[in-house]
Amino acid sequence: MASATKHTTKGIVILTTVLLLAALLLNACGDNPQTQQQATQSRKSFEQELAHARMIGTPEAQLQPIIKQAQQLNQTSAPLTLFSSEPVTTYYSNMSQRYTMLRIQLRGLETKVTQQLDFQANTDLQNFASILAQRQAQGFVATKNFTNQLTQDQDLMAQAQYPKHYMQISADAKNATQALRLMGPTYDALTSLRTLIQQLNASKIDVTALKLQEQYDVEQFRKASSSNDFMHLTDQINSQVQTSTVLSTQAIPYVGASKLKQFRADIDQMKLYGQDTGTYQQQLYTDQAALDKATTLRDFLKVSSQIDSHMNAIQIPMLQGQANYLLQQFHQEVNSWGNSHQYHNAYDNTSYRLDYEYDQQGIGSDLDYVVQAAQTKDDYQAAIDMINNDMQHLKAMEADYDDSTAWNKAHASDMQLMQHYKLNSGQVIVVSLIEQSLRLYQDGKLVQSFLITSGQYQKPTPPGYWHIFVRESPTKFKSSEPKGSAFWYPDTNINYAMEYRDGGYYIHDSWWRLDYGPKTNFPHADSGGDQSFAGNGSHGCINMQKDQAAWMYAHTGYSTPVIIY
Repeated sequence: MASATKHTTKGIVILTTVLLLAALLLNACGDNPQTQQQATQSRKSFEQELAHARMIGTPEAQLQPIIKQAQQLNQTSAPLTLFSSEPVTTYYSNMSQRYTMLRIQLRGLETKVTQQLDFQANTDLQNFASILAQRQAQGFVATKNFTNQLTQDQDLMAQAQYPKHYMQISADAKNATQALRLMGPTYDALTSLRTLIQQLNASKIDVTALKLQEQYDVEQFRKASSSNDFMHLTDQINSQVQTSTVLSTQAIPYVGASKLKQFRADIDQMKLYGQDTGTYQQQLYTDQAALDKATTLRDFLKVSSQIDSHMNAIQIPMLQGQANYLLQQFHQEVNSWGNSHQYHNAYDNTSYRLDYEYDQQGIGSDLDYVVQAAQTKDDYQAAIDMINNDMQHLKAMEADYDDSTAWNKAHASDMQLMQHYKLNSGQVIVVSLIEQSLRLYQDGKLVQSFLITSGQYQKPTPPGYWHIFVRESPTKFKSSEPKGSAFWYPDTNINYAMEYRDGGYYIHDSWWRLDYGPKTNFPHADSGGDQSFAGNGSHGCINMQKDQAAWMYAHTGYSTPVIIY
């Protein structure tokens, strides 16, 4: 009996000790509930910010480093202590601070990603607008869908706020740009089919079925709006060409003679450009002899393949020669006209070429770079198109110099360039550098005109065909030149700005000027403006009076064509 009482007493002592220890532990862990509650709230705030980051489209890959830190933090637990609550309080305080820092990192990441994607979307839209303008200048009629898409994307850009918006705009613009790039090869395939039809028709072969295929292909070409559309159509046309080759075997002798005729014409072109044609002339003689000796289908196919190889080999040298030949003609025209048409400025007793925007400090060096950097047929063809367009602008400027029409009336040079770019409908902004004037047309009719000030001699306004792709009102311009440079300027508030070419070329108000119009792009004494900046032309932008810039901003929009000559 005594033994049982002894064991019972011992058990009670042990139980009492355990309960006391538990009470102490519970007391240590719960000493500072406010700190624990603060940590819980910080975690909730972080999780809410994470949900927001995902909602606005912040890429998951960029969120992962922060998420991993939060997961590691979640895996920790408060220390167990018997005699002091301070380690637990410190733990929850640190946890609260770390969740707060993670939330701040999230906000910073959201801002950074938004800015990066905003810039990328602007760049993609600019590339879209540029290649669309190029295709329109080349005469492609199947660009209406892309024009509408560009306008839609630019409207979305004006409303975009979050990464998901900018990513969608970039994706649309990139897809459209890729589709427009594929438009050229598809058109080349369509041209090859048409050429084959013509050759077979000339050989008295029935081409009725092929013509129906061609009509269907043309309809599909006009409807195409994505890169997949153009790739599928190109494959389809190439398949049609290959199938039709069976029929063309009857016309091989004629086709061979036709190819040799074209090969001979290419050689003559190279001679015109001053290139050595000895190798190609020998190939022509060899091909002609082989064609004359051919008697079987196999002979004709071999000769045809050989001619194709020689014709392909001559293309890049011929286009290279043409590009350099046209570039030389352009520079000669700029120098010749500029030497005979100069403005002697009494203000600084200096003579200036009136076509300086086309010289080496202007687009002349751009053309040199494009030709020097060209490697492929497409590169050289693009360079040739650019030179021809710039020559068109140069000739328009020269004609405008001799035009006595008042600056606020429609000009023949304006009409010529609008016709060249097939801009007979819609709005068009035309800037005459020689007159220092800007004219706005609607459907080929003059709507409004203003005197302007363009880029100074060392910083010319680039002639060319552009589009408005950024609109800002108000904004602040910051100099890209270091302080101390002759072209540095302090941060400047601008009320109305419309960017038409990448690199910061805007049409905008210049409240620091009073005088605009002829010769204000050269050094002069402004009659009432800030002489520090008003006494010369701009840094390449088109400057206007504030109220006139406001009118232009209100009456034009994104993608408005801009012709400068």
